[in-house]
Amino acid sequence: MTIKVFSVDISKPLASAVAVMTSRITNRTERIAITNGQLTRVFERPDNLSIEVNADGYKSAQRTMTIAVSPTGNRYEFDAQLDPAPISLTVWAVDSRTNKPIHDAHFTVSGKAGNTTLLLTPDSTTGVVKTELPGKGMYQLTSSASGYGDFTKSIKLDSMQSEARVILTRKKTPDVTKAQALPEAVVKSAKSTFVETPVAKPIIKAPTLSGSIQMPAVTNKPFGSVENGKPVQLKNVYFDQSLPILRSESFPELDQLVSMLAENPAMQIELRGHTDNQGDFDLNVKLSRDRCQAVIDYLVTKGIAKNRLSALGRGPIDPIAPNNNEENRRKNRRVEFIILYY
Repeated sequence: MTIKVFSVDISKPLASAVAVMTSRITNRTERIAITNGQLTRVFERPDNLSIEVNADGYKSAQRTMTIAVSPTGNRYEFDAQLDPAPISLTVWAVDSRTNKPIHDAHFTVSGKAGNTTLLLTPDSTTGVVKTELPGKGMYQLTSSASGYGDFTKSIKLDSMQSEARVILTRKKTPDVTKAQALPEAVVKSAKSTFVETPVAKPIIKAPTLSGSIQMPAVTNKPFGSVENGKPVQLKNVYFDQSLPILRSESFPELDQLVSMLAENPAMQIELRGHTDNQGDFDLNVKLSRDRCQAVIDYLVTKGIAKNRLSALGRGPIDPIAPNNNEENRRKNRRVEFIILYY
C-alpha cells in the first residue's frame, strides 16, 4: 500500500505528515511519520484499516481500506489531498499615546498575491474584530481610522489562533527636527510573540524659510509637488472595461512616472487602485489590485526595479465622490501613487 500526501498539486508532496492506522480486526493503532509526502507498507495478512492522515496547518483526510493478500500481490493507493486549515485572527487598534482601543478603525487583510482580501469592521463597543483566514503564512494588514495615520504592514501568522494589535499614531503637523512616531503591529500566537516596527528613515532637515517649515517634497512638473504619504492621482491611465489591461493611451502618463522614478533612484512608491461600488466587493478589490499590478509591470519594462514598487487594491473603500451617478462613479475608478520613501 502506498500513501501520497499533498495539497492541491499531487506533484508537490508535503514534506512532513503523519498517518494513523487502526486495524478493525486487531484494534491495534499505529502512528507512522510520512517524510517527503510518501509512505509504502507491505502487508502479509489481510486487514481492514481505518487511516487518517494529518499535517500541521492542514485538515485531515480519512480513508477505510480492506487489504486482501494474494499470491500475485495486490497494490493499494491512498492519494491524501489535504486542504489548508483555516486560522482565526483577532484584530484591534490602539492609540500609541494612551493605549486605548480605537473604535472606528477599519482593517483590510490581503493574502498571498492578493488572493484573499477581507474588509473588517470591529465591534463598536470593544473595537475588536475576529475573522478566519484560509491558512498560515504572510498577510498584508492595512488599518485606517479618523484622525490617525494609515498603517500597512506584512504580518506572519503561524498559529491557528493569532492576534494582531495595531498601534496607530494621531496625525499632527510634522516637526522635521524630531523623529516621528512609527506605527507598529504586535502579532501574538501560541508559538511566539514579536513586534514588527518599520525602520525609521533618516531625518531630513528642510531649509529655514520665512514662513512655516514643511517636510521636503519632490517637485515634478507632471505631478506637481509630491510629498511622502500624499496620494497623487494618475489622471490619464486607462484600462479595458472591467479588466486589468492597460490601454496605450496610458503610456505617456506612465512614462512621466518612469522619469520621476529614474530621477529619484532611492524613491519607493505604492500604487493604489480604486473602483466604484457597483458589483461584488471582493471582485472589485481584486480588479483594483490587478490594475495596479499592470502599471507595475509596465514600469518594470521601462527599467524601474520591481522592489521599488508595490500594489494595493482598495476597491470601493475610499470614494472621492458619491456613487450616485455615472459621472461620480467614473471619478472613483482611479489609480493613485503614494511615495513611501525617497
